[in-house]
Amino acid sequence: MPRKIDRTARVRELIAGFPRYLAAYGKTPAFTRAGQLEFHVETIRLRRELGSATAAVRDDRFLHSLYQTLNAWGIGRRASRLLPETEFAAAVRARETAIAELENTSIEDLSLDTEAVCQRVWKLVDQFGIIQNDTRIVPGTKTLHHILPDLVAPMDRGYTQKFFQWHNPQFQYDQARKFRVIFLAFVDVARAVRPSQFVTGGWNSSLTKVIDNAVVGFVTLEQTGGS
Repeated sequence: MPRKIDRTARVRELIAGFPRYLAAYGKTPAFTRAGQLEFHVETIRLRRELGSATAAVRDDRFLHSLYQTLNAWGIGRRASRLLPETEFAAAVRARETAIAELENTSIEDLSLDTEAVCQRVWKLVDQFGIIQNDTRIVPGTKTLHHILPDLVAPMDRGYTQKFFQWHNPQFQYDQARKFRVIFLAFVDVARAVRPSQFVTGGWNSSLTKVIDNAVVGFVTLEQTGGS
């Protein structure tokens, strides 16, 4: 009989040791390829400078920087292909109205209607169509993270999937339900630890990136037996 995985307990453990896991990431960042940090920081800087998600998706500089970031972060590698930049920009701009409806929404907001917001974010993730295959969670959340950095954390196979202890087929073919589990868990984390207090620049560029960094730190320590 398969061992039952208590994901709620893992989320509680992440919350309880949050500063430690975040520090573990800071000590040994997982993403060190050329441009991964630099493009990300510049994209977030432009997003803050532009002042709104609507202004960002209308801005050529922002979308170019976002496209560079996604390439640096590995979107479009392996079996998938990121759309050409002009088509990518058009795909993002086609969702401007839905993106604008989530403007000023924060995962840290105690009054957040989590189920309703989760559904709206998933709809965007599912319909972006920026990758020419059926993958949704990874490219969609990494794109939205830079447009709505206070709401959507970037998600990936290497760390997010491992934190929640899903096998590849589970993560690949049940994406809507997996996204919901992740999003609601991250809301719980945000409400418990107030990650905005850890936003200091660099990789700790936004409250959702802070959560992602702590998840990476958690998985890294788990894999290395660190303390």
